[in-house]
Amino acid sequence: MEKFSVLLMIAAIVCALFSGKIDMAVNGDKKVQRVIVTFSVGVVFICAIAIVAGILS
Repeated sequence: MEKFSVLLMIAAIVCALFSGKIDMAVNGDKKVQRVIVTFSVGVVFICAIAIVAGILS
């Protein structure tokens, strides 16, 4: 499960890094970028909690 969480965190970080280019491709006026960054931060936060919980248990 931890491997999946790490892979999901990496995917979220990559999406957040390229959110500006994705927003430009769909002409989202920074709305798409904010949505991508918001979801990416949420995914990273939840996966970090899952990893810590797995280590502590």
